[in-house]
Amino acid sequence: MIETLRKVSMPFRSSITYKWMLLLITITTVPLLLLGTVSYSITKDAIDKKVADASKQLIRQTVDNIDISFSGYKDIVMQLITSPEIMPLLQKIRHQDESVVENLSLTSKLAYYTAVSPEFKSVSFMTESMYIKGIFRWDDQEDYKNDFYHQTIAAGNDFVWFPTRLGLYSDTADSHNEMVFSVSKQVFNIHDGRQLDMAVVLDIREEILSDILKKNAGSELGTESFLIDEKGSIISHADKSMLLTSVEQWFEENGSAALYNEDAEDSFVARYKGKEVMVNYLKLQTNDWRVVHVIERSSLYKDSDRVIQVIVIIMLAGIVFSIITAYAMASSVSSPLKKMVRAMNQVHIGNLSARIKQDPKRLDEIGRLQHHFNDMVAKIEELLDVVYQEQNNKRIAEVKALEAQINPHFLYNTLDAIKWTALFQKANNAAEMARLLSRLLHISIGKGSDTVLVQEEIEHVECYLGIQNLRAAGKFDVQFDIADEVKMYRTPKVILQPIVENAILHGFADQTEGGVISIRCREEGKRLLFEIVDNGHGFEQAVYSPEQASFDESAKGASFLGVGLSNVSERIKLICGQEYGLAITSRPGEGTAVTITLPIMKGENSDV
Repeated sequence: MIETLRKVSMPFRSSITYKWMLLLITITTVPLLLLGTVSYSITKDAIDKKVADASKQLIRQTVDNIDISFSGYKDIVMQLITSPEIMPLLQKIRHQDESVVENLSLTSKLAYYTAVSPEFKSVSFMTESMYIKGIFRWDDQEDYKNDFYHQTIAAGNDFVWFPTRLGLYSDTADSHNEMVFSVSKQVFNIHDGRQLDMAVVLDIREEILSDILKKNAGSELGTESFLIDEKGSIISHADKSMLLTSVEQWFEENGSAALYNEDAEDSFVARYKGKEVMVNYLKLQTNDWRVVHVIERSSLYKDSDRVIQVIVIIMLAGIVFSIITAYAMASSVSSPLKKMVRAMNQVHIGNLSARIKQDPKRLDEIGRLQHHFNDMVAKIEELLDVVYQEQNNKRIAEVKALEAQINPHFLYNTLDAIKWTALFQKANNAAEMARLLSRLLHISIGKGSDTVLVQEEIEHVECYLGIQNLRAAGKFDVQFDIADEVKMYRTPKVILQPIVENAILHGFADQTEGGVISIRCREEGKRLLFEIVDNGHGFEQAVYSPEQASFDESAKGASFLGVGLSNVSERIKLICGQEYGLAITSRPGEGTAVTITLPIMKGENSDV
């Protein structure tokens, strides 16, 4: 069933009706999409800016209220350590005068401060070895006491703020837990400024902070305000279950990292509790704690969502109108086109006699298309006849080419017979020349491939040089330096012999002795390099342009370079690519150096 539906739908999707419908739907919906996107973006940006500004104002007010409260707490601490009633008692305690009367008197005075200010939980004085309580005593919190004392002493004359913790308190009546944060300061002698090695700690109920955050959080749904310390721990929140947890467990995709940067104020978008929110934060003036305000973005865009709904309805109406219009327009042209499709199907299955019956009154594009189709099919028939004749002629030529292959074998056999005849007659030079010529021709013709092994190309040059040395009675020397690893690589055949021939015929012209030709081959990176260097006459440098593979025939001493080296260069570029070829350097009287650059080719198919 599914396969049947697929077969039915495919012709419709390729029809003109479908394409017209697709075109008109696109023309209708794209502007609407652009309009909706731009409208939504503008509305969204405006809402974001407005909400961000309101959130910043709100959070600044919150920070100001908290800083004012913290300043009041610092004033209370200063009153404690400068009180003329408390300081003498602290001096006595510091000198180890720990009478019960003195301790009870100090406890009573400390109790006064916590009684008149309900936000205070307790006031405590501590040295490294003593602990003096106000009303409530810290119970089983030795680690806290040591930490509070040492941090306060290390801070010198500065106030030290300790984040929210679960404090355990006890008095004569009971023991209980309560969330508190603290401020502490080292005690100094108010008369001479000497340190007393004593710290005063004021514990403040966390509810004070959460009340301030609630009042300034705003009444909108999906908004929250909370306070974090410099380590990212939540130290005040309306939801008490989130207290003392890290912000990292509530923000996704490292959204909490932005809360730790060095900026005192920032605004960004993140995912919080699985929802996308706008986040604003501001650092307190008093310490490094930060007030964070989050707003759910979904609650901000209700009005803009209505705009999108209207655009979607208009878009659907446009699509329906486009479908109806497209179908009506396509029907006016689909009938003649279907006739053309049937005729084309006949041609496709090989019936070249198929023609479209034309309406002489139809002079539009479809009428001209029908005429050109009939004309085209007629020409295809003619061309097929021509191709058939050409193929027949090609087969005849192939037979003749196979017959022509007999000639090289006949030449090899004849040269072999000449060699043995010369040996029988003790004409050793003639025999050797016949052998070298036979081997040279064999490598040149090869097995029908454009490439040969490097060692075969070197052997081809050796055969040629052997013939030349026999002719010239050894008037020049040849040196080979072929790396072992390159001998089994492949190279276009007969590329060295024309260069060596130029060196012998022109580089050593009129030179009776001392001629040296050096042939080197090595692998360099992903390339194979041949270098043919002679110490012949040389010629003017600007003769050969590797980019155009052309030679300046007017340059002095270069008249012999044209055809041979151009042929070598063109064959290299055809077989290996345009980036490969020859490079020639020469100076009059100093000889000539030719460098051939090839790719690394392996295998009989010359795969790079």
